[in-house]
Amino acid sequence: MRRSFNLFLIILLLTGCVQQSILDDIQMVTIIGYDLPDEDKEDGLIKGIAVAPQYLADGKIENNVFVETAKLSKEIRSQYNSKSPKPIVSGKLEVAMFSREIAETEGVTGLVDTLHRDPSIGSRVFLGIANGDTEELLSTNYGNVDTGTYFQDILKHNSKHGMLPETNLHSFLYSYYSEGSDPFLPILDRDGDKVKITGIGLLDGGKMVSELDADNLFTFKILQEKFSSNDSFSVNLDQDKFAAIYNIASKRKIEYNSREANKIKIRGSILGVIKEYSGKALTPEALKEIEETMEKDIEKRGTKMIQSFQELGIDPISLGNAVRSKTRGEFDRKKWIDEYKNMDISFDMNVKITESGIIE
Repeated sequence: MRRSFNLFLIILLLTGCVQQSILDDIQMVTIIGYDLPDEDKEDGLIKGIAVAPQYLADGKIENNVFVETAKLSKEIRSQYNSKSPKPIVSGKLEVAMFSREIAETEGVTGLVDTLHRDPSIGSRVFLGIANGDTEELLSTNYGNVDTGTYFQDILKHNSKHGMLPETNLHSFLYSYYSEGSDPFLPILDRDGDKVKITGIGLLDGGKMVSELDADNLFTFKILQEKFSSNDSFSVNLDQDKFAAIYNIASKRKIEYNSREANKIKIRGSILGVIKEYSGKALTPEALKEIEETMEKDIEKRGTKMIQSFQELGIDPISLGNAVRSKTRGEFDRKKWIDEYKNMDISFDMNVKITESGIIE
């Protein structure tokens, strides 16, 4: 009995030592953004934007926006606090955005490292590049919603059910520090009173060196990872005939033999369902035409994409990791990139339509 009482007393004392934060007494930042200040400002400064939702008694959400400039991103938080009636904390951070200007000139490495070193920030925080003005993008009211949650929902939905590969802090750091891969980030922009994903920024180290538009996200995801999607892919058979493929399941296989070290073959496969078809009748011949047309379209896009990656010397689809897993001895990143630029990389697709649904 005495032992149980002592244990209860210790737990009670330890609980009293934990610093507690009452939600009404703090500002919980859910999304942050970084940009370079105006040209007339001092060089070396960085502009930070933070948005913290305030939940009002009538059920409405008011997004408080804080904008400050400093030489270091950590200094910016101190400046936020100097103008806030409540302490600003980042334990509920959901999204971090970087301006296109920062991504292309300064690079995002230092800012991502700051996020990584903050123990209050989780590894599942989504990262993205703002195509327009970062302050305007984050300051806009997108309805009675928390701005951070709104951005998170867009990125989470498109990663899980759409055509966007996963792009959070954990996946970025894995690709950045891996010798056989390079990171990439989604590009977001305003579309009236909404936000949309306009493409993917391709990074060499921490700098954005190229981008893929939204039309190429599907092909890129096939090259990048195994996935299932509720999104659709349109197959244009001719000017007046098309088919829409839904419930897509895709996987890839990378074939590499060290005895033919200058060759890599990527095999992609897709299972899908036709939900719409504008032709007269969905005959076996029509199904075959749809499959072959889709195969050729994806192969053409993917081959062009891979060639551009080789020219840039970047490896966002992680071919280096596949080669590394089948190579004995130490893997040399610089040597790999030099060889990769001149490798014979082929891409073959196999499309299978498993069933048909609504036919128009």
